[in-house]
Amino acid sequence: MFVFKEIEKYNNLVQDGEYINIDNHVTQNTIFTSGHIPYGLYIKDFFEDDIFNKEVIKTLTKPIKTHQNRGDIAGIISKSKLFPSYHKYLNEDTKFNSNYTRVQKSENCNYAFSNNMKYAVINEKKPYYINNRNSIDKLLYPLVNKINRIGRQYLDMPIQNNIFGSFNELIINKSVCSAVHRDYNNKSNMSALISLSLDHKLDVSYLGLPDLNLSIPMISNKSLLLFDLTNNRHSNNEIDDEKLKGRLSLVFYNK
Repeated sequence: MFVFKEIEKYNNLVQDGEYINIDNHVTQNTIFTSGHIPYGLYIKDFFEDDIFNKEVIKTLTKPIKTHQNRGDIAGIISKSKLFPSYHKYLNEDTKFNSNYTRVQKSENCNYAFSNNMKYAVINEKKPYYINNRNSIDKLLYPLVNKINRIGRQYLDMPIQNNIFGSFNELIINKSVCSAVHRDYNNKSNMSALISLSLDHKLDVSYLGLPDLNLSIPMISNKSLLLFDLTNNRHSNNEIDDEKLKGRLSLVFYNK
């Protein structure tokens, strides 16, 4: 069922916030190892056709809004990715973070901001979950249970009583092609990543790991990746703009 692949660090000059295409694709169901210890898992065709039904998709997409606080994942600041009302803050005196992915606070702007991104976070403290707890738990249980069972079987993921089993938070990104970043705020290393296509125009997208020189083909509505996204930078290979519109990426993790 699986091949084993020992991960190796790869030196490169790619900066956080940049976009990169990685062509070294993983082609089989894979258990990644580090020092021959299981480190991550990829299954190409994992989910059944009906697990992402209309009610599940509605539940996942309903709380999505546009925000300007994601930093590196949203890419280097560009007027084309900002609301016009933010353009006035970009001039020769504008100060950025080291990667140019966030505008710093100044006397002219009372808050830092990044490029626009559409997303939502679900955890037990969010009003959306509090107000819809029973329906969310019921609708997402088949998905969450399937992820947790495979993770415990092959990666010895801990049994926990979080709202998503081993994970306590879910982020849903809409129409996002991620720039190079890592999830440095996560409290545990393991994350579960899924890519969906709402309009079925995007057959596959690629999750790149630039420091490992690996590209993971995420077949829409099918593939699962369990991996350390806290310590490993990652991004998406280029995605056609029209196909990107209907793309959702789901990431389960711990905060």
